Amino acid sequence: MLKKTAFRTGTAVLVLMLGACSWFQQPAAPVTAGAASGASGTSAQSNPYGAAPYDPNAAGAVAAPEPYTPPATAAAAAPSGGGAYIPSNAPVDIHAATHTVVRGDTVYNIAKRYNITQDNVREWNNLSADNTISVGQNLRVKPAGYSAPAATAASKPAVPPSSASAATTPAPSNADYARSPQAASPAKTPTVSTGGVRTVSGIVWQRPTAGNIIVPFGGSSKGVDIAGQAGQAVVSAADGKVVYAGSGLRGYGNLVIVQHNPTFLTAYGHNQNLLVKEGQTVKRGQTIARMGSSDADRTKLHFEVRQNGKPVNPTQFVAF
Repeated sequence: MLKKTAFRTGTAVLVLMLGACSWFQQPAAPVTAGAASGASGTSAQSNPYGAAPYDPNAAGAVAAPEPYTPPATAAAAAPSGGGAYIPSNAPVDIHAATHTVVRGDTVYNIAKRYNITQDNVREWNNLSADNTISVGQNLRVKPAGYSAPAATAASKPAVPPSSASAATTPAPSNADYARSPQAASPAKTPTVSTGGVRTVSGIVWQRPTAGNIIVPFGGSSKGVDIAGQAGQAVVSAADGKVVYAGSGLRGYGNLVIVQHNPTFLTAYGHNQNLLVKEGQTVKRGQTIARMGSSDADRTKLHFEVRQNGKPVNPTQFVAF
């Protein structure tokens, strides 16, 4: 009897304990329905929040931001007027002492047109190393103390003269040119006969050196190349004045330029060494350099004739 009473009492206590647990049990968290209807039970179980799992490739998903791409480097600034840069290669008066900068001018093409170096332009005008110049600026293109010949106006200047009377000034003869105030003492070098002479455009021309033409005029060649031996005499093709003697023009090596009158000049490149200086006067056939291979692939003379600054075929003037 006692055992039965104990069993019943223990059973009642166990029932009461189980009931108490159910009273204190935390209610289940609410479940939010997924956005898509009819989601499978597998999806609901794999996502306890009830929404469909994130799929970056699913339609309607928010696109990931595209990677940052820096803007392309801006092209060189165009002139203030807009449009692409167009260099100025207008003809210039090689005798002029100054040059007025126009749109498209650079230190490089100014130096090239006046047959001087960029270092000359910078030095004579106190320019900075970045070659900054501005439209309307007056630049010296000859060293201090130089004065242009009186008849310079006969050639075409870079900037039209303010007075029309300049156009009526007659072109000087070779004798007038030799007597110009800029003429220095004559060069004291020997005269060499290199072949026959020919008179063209009022100038008596002579071969600049002995030898055969190995590169004719035309295409990329602005003159002719003449083969010869190292140290061979190079002579002035006509009477004139040395307006350049140096190595500052790329592709020409040791170069001499002789101005014969306001229209014609001749250039002699790739020399071994130069025998004349700027400002000296020379006679036709007078030695001005020795043939070499400076800035060239072989020993040769590169010879040019320029008329109003433009290269012309030397064989039209010189009897080769």
